[in-house]
Amino acid sequence: MQSIRVLAGKTGYDILIESGLLGRAGERLCERFAPGRVLLAAAEPVDRLFGGRVRRSLEAMGVEYGALTVHADISGGTLNALNDMTRAMAQMKLGEGDTLMVLGGAMMCDMGAFALRNSRRRARLVQVPTTLLGMADWAVDGKTAVEHRPGTNMPGSFFAPDLILIDPQAAFALSDRQFENGMGEVIKCACAADASMFRMLESLSGRSAVEARMEEVIWSSLSVKASLCGEERARMRLGHNLAYAIEMAQHHRLLMHGEAVALGMLAVSRYSECLGITAHGTSQRIEDCMNRYHLPLRTSVEREEMLGALRSFSAPQCVLLERVGWSTVRSMEPDFMERAWFGARGGEAND
Repeated sequence: MQSIRVLAGKTGYDILIESGLLGRAGERLCERFAPGRVLLAAAEPVDRLFGGRVRRSLEAMGVEYGALTVHADISGGTLNALNDMTRAMAQMKLGEGDTLMVLGGAMMCDMGAFALRNSRRRARLVQVPTTLLGMADWAVDGKTAVEHRPGTNMPGSFFAPDLILIDPQAAFALSDRQFENGMGEVIKCACAADASMFRMLESLSGRSAVEARMEEVIWSSLSVKASLCGEERARMRLGHNLAYAIEMAQHHRLLMHGEAVALGMLAVSRYSECLGITAHGTSQRIEDCMNRYHLPLRTSVEREEMLGALRSFSAPQCVLLERVGWSTVRSMEPDFMERAWFGARGGEAND
């Protein structure tokens, strides 16, 4: 088992990474604190795969729990699901000393944190991400949001969990596309702040090789994020402005989030390389690595839709690579992202 301490507020929280942890979730929970009563909220498909293991682990430790199966995806229904979760917490009278345990992907972890934060209940939050995207990226952010309507800004808040439990083996059950989606964020973490991690990803030969080192890959990704404090955390937004614009322009119908982040990172790096900001050859290394994990190098976006989306997500500061493993936050011209997307070969990826 590996543990990462994340600083947040006055105390911070731990991330435990351990193969087979889903079957020992109750044990690990009780080792950290007296969990009181537990509401286990699980996404519907994840509940079928893993819910039984977690429930049995709670029963083995004598933990009183209630279970909620949540039905929602990014195409809609998240506010209804959020309402169901809030109602379940109220029905259990979940309060101080009790625990909300959320089992599922990044969206599910966001929803649990948002529900607990805005219900003003003083229960603990334990997140159990089961997708590679959730394990390698969402777990550390602290920013939570729920989908209000695809293509619009999402309501959100900042709320750190009390504990995160990660079982790397859960990622083995992902579809190839979900796995590749997570790899988009893994590659971004390496590009932004860990050159040695990027070299490892360049040396691996696809999904099976990553799975053989899954615990190390997840630990490396989260260690990068946890090591960046204050304004330095902004470096993790590499590729995100373009990613949000792509998702909005496509109404969340084509690229998944990790795919959009990787493509956004590639487009920005191509353009900043042309400007002499990024070391020569960097964007080619990123493209080759994306190819290795079958991430898309182009996507279809209507020009006017993309322009409108880019202007919605315009920001005075951009995250740019100087070289693989080292990113910086720079003030750029307001139309920098437009020029990055439509110029410097970026247009080839988007016509």
